[in-house]
Amino acid sequence: GSFFTYADKNEDYWSGYYTSRPFDKALGRRLERTLFAAETMGATKEEMREARRSMSLFQHHDAITGTATDKVMEDYAVRMQNAIQDVENWMVEKLAAEHSHLGTIQPCWQSPSSREIGVNLCNESDQVLLFNPLETEQLCGDVSVKGRSVGMGKLPCERPGLLPNSSIQFDPLTGLMTYPIKEQWMVWSVNEGGAYLFVPGNLHEYEGTDIQIEMGGLVVKTKNWRRTVIERTIPTNFGSTATVIEFVYETNLRADEEEWLVRFNTDIQNDGVFHTDLNGFNFDTHYHRPDLPIQAQVYPMPTHASIQDSNRRLTLLSEHPQGAASLEDGNIDVWLDRRLSQGDGRGLEQGVQDNVWTRTRLRVLLETDDYEHGQNEFDITPLCKQMWKELNHLLEVFGRVKDGMKSFGSTRFHNEFKSSISNPAPHTYKYEVPIVFMVQKRVDYFTRVIDSLRESDFPRASVPIIISHDGHVQEMVEFVESIQSDFQQVIQIFHPYSCIEHQHSFPGDDPSLNKGYKGDSYGNPRDAHVCCLKHHFTWMLNEVFALESVKKADGFLFMEEDYIVAPTIYETLQTGFGFLDQDSQRDEYFGLTLDITDNFANKIPNNNKRNQWTTKRFVSGPMTIGRQMFARLRLFSNEYCEFDDYNWDWSIVHLMGKGLLPYKTLVPNEPQVLHIGIDGGLHDHHENLELEEAITNGLQLFHAKLLSGGDDGNPTSEEVGRFMDFPKAHDQGYGGWGHPADHEHCKKLFHGHDPKPKQYFHL
Repeated sequence: GSFFTYADKNEDYWSGYYTSRPFDKALGRRLERTLFAAETMGATKEEMREARRSMSLFQHHDAITGTATDKVMEDYAVRMQNAIQDVENWMVEKLAAEHSHLGTIQPCWQSPSSREIGVNLCNESDQVLLFNPLETEQLCGDVSVKGRSVGMGKLPCERPGLLPNSSIQFDPLTGLMTYPIKEQWMVWSVNEGGAYLFVPGNLHEYEGTDIQIEMGGLVVKTKNWRRTVIERTIPTNFGSTATVIEFVYETNLRADEEEWLVRFNTDIQNDGVFHTDLNGFNFDTHYHRPDLPIQAQVYPMPTHASIQDSNRRLTLLSEHPQGAASLEDGNIDVWLDRRLSQGDGRGLEQGVQDNVWTRTRLRVLLETDDYEHGQNEFDITPLCKQMWKELNHLLEVFGRVKDGMKSFGSTRFHNEFKSSISNPAPHTYKYEVPIVFMVQKRVDYFTRVIDSLRESDFPRASVPIIISHDGHVQEMVEFVESIQSDFQQVIQIFHPYSCIEHQHSFPGDDPSLNKGYKGDSYGNPRDAHVCCLKHHFTWMLNEVFALESVKKADGFLFMEEDYIVAPTIYETLQTGFGFLDQDSQRDEYFGLTLDITDNFANKIPNNNKRNQWTTKRFVSGPMTIGRQMFARLRLFSNEYCEFDDYNWDWSIVHLMGKGLLPYKTLVPNEPQVLHIGIDGGLHDHHENLELEEAITNGLQLFHAKLLSGGDDGNPTSEEVGRFMDFPKAHDQGYGGWGHPADHEHCKKLFHGHDPKPKQYFHL
């Protein structure tokens, strides 16, 4: 009989690990696919030995199952990504020698890092090389590529769309398919379970309030769940009346205690009989048993799941393993991702919370002929076998990379940082520099910021991150609490004078404050909207330097909620602090500033001197402040607090202009932070890039700079003339900060007369 689904006691069935860490399961399958392509191209076992070892390693019972710790899973991913790169490099050399007229070619589909989904880097206007690893032909658009051969074509090979005279229909309100298959996005909200165990809770439909429907339903987008539909042409040699539909899902599960699945519903009367494959070759038949719990009737689906009656067969093919079930006649449920905050007592003493954007491609077949019903041995049809081969061995595509971009081909450069910081010891770095984030309510931005920090060399196991909240914004607080498994020390502090929680009293819009007030330098009445940011920053600055738990920190990197960081952020901080220590230069520099783009992620100076630094005057943006510099700022805090400018940064520049603080900062010539958007903040720019576009551009620029090469010698500093003018001391700022109440409150923060209790929590 079948070993699945296993239970060790009570009703604890091990059906959760079929889906845990789906991204990594998909990455393992991609490595297998790439190896297959190289071997059909002529690669020897000796040439592929190291890549094969990486694939073999991932077959460990805690790897392919997704039941290892975060740092171990990350190491598996790094090894597999590096192996994929090595195999692709072999294929590039092989093809380049035979097609030198194309110039330099690279794989078109690449991943920015080991745990990010691939993106196309090739120009869609250019011809690309298409290698077909199968013995049968495959299509790229209208171009047919014969088996085991190379062709030329243009991208994309497929677009969302339906065939002529298609019967497919979509719900106009949700965009989901209604015919010939009913598509449902479902969520299990659970209270128990972990990496191994699935313990059902409440099953309900996905509640997306931000649904965008494009092309009549062919494309549906929400914040964290997207789907594209492609109806596929059936090769003429099969002569089949089947319907073949591709569903491409991209999910980013951020909520704990949820399991996401897609349900395909038909009118097939399968009488509780459900088929899945065991290994892509053999099949297992399951019979629904009402005496067993739901979790006992979820099965592994390495590549295939099917139900049928005498009229129709529904088959789902997947390009990576996951869990599947048929809990009611006519339905197949396929799990897409799961996120649990707790362990389940089976050896992994942590939850599964390292979810990332994951792509799941399902090819769905509705067949009416050419299959046997009622036979003892289940088997797939010739059409299904061909669709399976094409799905798991796609065309390998190579071409010229888009102008201005480098190949992520070396994601190895990025990954070597990541592999070295999986479990860094506290003494790995000389300087301890916690990162302090000043956040308000833009959770979507801050989510991507934390994603970038996870992918960087920041030592999560030893150095704290500090989150300074502007009041208790529930969604933001919940998100910060959700990341505590990724960062060993998360400190939340809450601004007790937040305007969000003091809307009609100081420092909010207390009407009495404008009675008798003659206005700021420009005659404007007091407006809390412009005052509150400086209040928050000033309180945060004093609070952070007073925290007992980080008293040994050499300094802090202060950032807002909409700056993503580069893979080398912490190494750069170390280099910069070391540079300031040369010849005791800390008194001459205010600190390090890390945004070299003037706050826009689509502008980066063209400079390939990797380790060269620039001396510039301070203007704004993420910067480090050391304890010695904070002490100097406190000495002149009255000047800071009384200067009529609602901008905290320009208030600091004012002190520099008066010679009270050093005006020079040290700036790396490689981008280390990028601003992904200022819409929704104090300065609202409607023309600003969309969030996803800004992030994509920013990450591409990070990698383009990181991979561009340059001087790898000791860091040097050069002064940039027009940026080194001594800042002018203006008697008049930008206004908005002229009220005595704001001045006095600011001074009290610096001098320890804070009447409110401090609020901070260590997670």
